[in-house]
Amino acid sequence: MLNISAKDLYVGAVVLIGTRLETVESLRRQATRGGMAVGVTFEATEPQWPDRHLVVEPDHEFALARVHSVAWIIHSRHRNARAVQDRARIGVPYALRGHWAFHQKWNAVERLVEEHTVLTHRPLGLDELPGLGAPTPAPPNLDSSRFYRLHHHGPAVLSTGDAVRRELARLAEVHRRDHGPIDWEMAQRLPAGGDIYSCRSCARSPLDLMPMEVVVERTYRDVVLDALPSNWEYELCTAAAYERHVLMGSVTPPPRGEGEIGDGDIVEFPADGGRAPGGATARAKVVSPTLGNDLVTGVPMVLLAGPDGRQFHRALSGCARVAPPVCLPPQVRSAGDSAPGRPVPAALRLPRSAG
Repeated sequence: MLNISAKDLYVGAVVLIGTRLETVESLRRQATRGGMAVGVTFEATEPQWPDRHLVVEPDHEFALARVHSVAWIIHSRHRNARAVQDRARIGVPYALRGHWAFHQKWNAVERLVEEHTVLTHRPLGLDELPGLGAPTPAPPNLDSSRFYRLHHHGPAVLSTGDAVRRELARLAEVHRRDHGPIDWEMAQRLPAGGDIYSCRSCARSPLDLMPMEVVVERTYRDVVLDALPSNWEYELCTAAAYERHVLMGSVTPPPRGEGEIGDGDIVEFPADGGRAPGGATARAKVVSPTLGNDLVTGVPMVLLAGPDGRQFHRALSGCARVAPPVCLPPQVRSAGDSAPGRPVPAALRLPRSAG
């Protein structure tokens, strides 16, 4: 599970607080007597419950329970070969644009695939694990996997509910062996029947031994080189990866009520310009919802930006709001600037048309 600072949180992030999963609904930086702070509002988990609000230091860390990532896979071959001979998986846009597969005359690129990965951790009670001898439930699709682990303790992969129970039994046996009955010679030992969950020598807290269900979901999209995000050079941060997942339709956040389209919203519209039900759709990010009317037709227009960053116009009436703005952390910069924490060497700054 990835730790993320409050200053790097984004709207739509799912974090683990204690034994509960919370979804970030809004973020606000605010001044306090001690300096700057971040106000975080979480979505209400039940209709009758109010939203939860926390004010924390910018460096306060949350456990990110749902981690989004993006990578690209190049399928290439020698121009005289009939089948794919090389498969390269790359997670950095500038490295992908500069890969030899696109620049060698003797090489042909068969496919360029964008891989979206969502790694989700969900806390479980012991009674929620599969029963004795029961298999682990099937993952969401063929490109996904599901397994278990103990939060902050033990093996990274426990394949079944029985494996989780065996690991807890092993830890309990270690506890009884290392902390035998109290006697005069070893006065620091705990009683043999001591609770493993409250033993600070075996675990830092009871939450360390909480069973977690881990699901790795992968979806794939065929793309072209020009469809890469134009405002990123290094690996996408979790916020930018989440936004790209939503833009490309591999993730659709649950509805959060109706509202007018505003700056930063992600909207969906007919891809072919038609209005036939069930037709192909596309998604884009709103740059300006108050662009004005078309000079010829008089139809109100909206300015959008696609996943590659290119801007275009669309009729406002044909756009439906899919997700609210994803608040990217402040270190997100354009391709011409330095990437977060590391300068981009001039030799690595490729023109957008490269490839």
